[in-house]
Amino acid sequence: MNVLLVFPFSIIEWNNKYEEPRIPLNITYLAAATRKAGHNVNLMDLRVEQQKRKFEMPSSFDCKEVELLTKCMEDKIIKHNTNMVGINCLYSGLFPVVIHLANHIKTLNPKIKISIGGIHPTIYTKEILTKYDVIDYVIIGEGECSFVNLLNSLSEDGLPEISSINGIGYREADDVVVNPKSIFIENLDELAFPAADLLNIPDYFSDTTGWHNPKGINIKTPVPIITSRSCPKMCNFCSMHLVHGRVIRYRSAMNVVEEMKFYINNYGLHYFNITDDNLTINKKKLIELMDLIIKEDLNIQFSTENGVFLNSLDEEMLDAMSKAGLARLHMAFETGSDYIRNEVIGKNLSNKKIYEIRDIVIKEKYNHIFLYGYFVIGLPEETEETLGDTYQLITSFPLDNYSLFYPIPFPGTKLYNQCLKDELFTEDYFYDPDLLVCQVDVGQMVKGKPNIKPYNLELSKLSEFKQKMIDYLGETRSNSSVPMSSPLRFKQHCTK
Repeated sequence: MNVLLVFPFSIIEWNNKYEEPRIPLNITYLAAATRKAGHNVNLMDLRVEQQKRKFEMPSSFDCKEVELLTKCMEDKIIKHNTNMVGINCLYSGLFPVVIHLANHIKTLNPKIKISIGGIHPTIYTKEILTKYDVIDYVIIGEGECSFVNLLNSLSEDGLPEISSINGIGYREADDVVVNPKSIFIENLDELAFPAADLLNIPDYFSDTTGWHNPKGINIKTPVPIITSRSCPKMCNFCSMHLVHGRVIRYRSAMNVVEEMKFYINNYGLHYFNITDDNLTINKKKLIELMDLIIKEDLNIQFSTENGVFLNSLDEEMLDAMSKAGLARLHMAFETGSDYIRNEVIGKNLSNKKIYEIRDIVIKEKYNHIFLYGYFVIGLPEETEETLGDTYQLITSFPLDNYSLFYPIPFPGTKLYNQCLKDELFTEDYFYDPDLLVCQVDVGQMVKGKPNIKPYNLELSKLSEFKQKMIDYLGETRSNSSVPMSSPLRFKQHCTK
């Protein structure tokens, strides 16, 4: 089949501008699997087209900017005689764009098949296929095998039969059929490397002169890369298990290093965002990878984008990561309250362990590592006392920067079910039954108002606390001559 995989344009405002497009990992993995199976495949990242044209935030789909972006996709469909379009719906906020694009495709040629995948379609498979005739198939969860099997089923030999495909939703006569996802790829080395060659990689280059860059390399753009999929932990706000399952699966160290070499040798890219859900949970695997990066002399830098699991982190692991090129250590503290972190979220991480990590990272040998903290404020059980615990942790840990997120009750999570049951949604939380969309966008987590209300805390206390911590960070940085992008300890390190 002739396949076009599309990453939709953005409708998320991030600090009064569109989110900067990064190399997409999901559709490049899917494209690689599609090509490996013998199908013709092309990629279309509409975020890139959006950025090239410097389009402002569209107020509706009925505007010139959206028309031009949609025309870009249409031209590609026609050029390659496409008969299957796969649209990525990574998060719920993209779903209105997905439906807009699907409607346009069916108007262009109703014979073109449309499949969608991502977290939102995985949660709402049956509802989407019931409400939207323009969507022919939903890929549930991890998509490579399911999508390739679908393409093979629609090809001349018609095998495998669609009814036997694991992780797919489709229509049969007047019924919607949902085959839940229960089979996941055990050996991730079997996957082809993401098909980055189908993108114009320079489109993703950006001004990185302000980035923390202890090695002084030419960063150009960060490359997303995974060494594993899934996480065995069960945090109450996390929805990734719906896509990747509960069992963590790994790539071999050599497989990861070979992919890094591909980007280094073909594009001169030496900076990697390791986006594992839980990079540090397996000490043996982590050190094996770091040792190989060092042995192969890759001269890379990397960040732990999704936050490492501190309960398993120790000095030996941090030594290995530092020597391999760790530039930014992102840490998921979530809160300063042991009760909320463990009894509510279910993270199994004590303050005692956190302060043990603090005593390690303050050592001079780690002064070049930028320490970034993730915190969640405003869970249902939040109180003034637990906010005080978070203040205590932030002000006593040598963080160079941090983010305070309001919790988002993603559908399919324990938090969502709790908020639904106890009627904790605020008036700022909305749900559109036609679009199956609630306000769960990334921008809302950082910039918006709380979507849920704690049992025993006024919402005004959350905004006051957030501003207090923003002011604290500003004062801390202004009292130092170290640039915002560099560790507060970095200047001391450089001058010794």
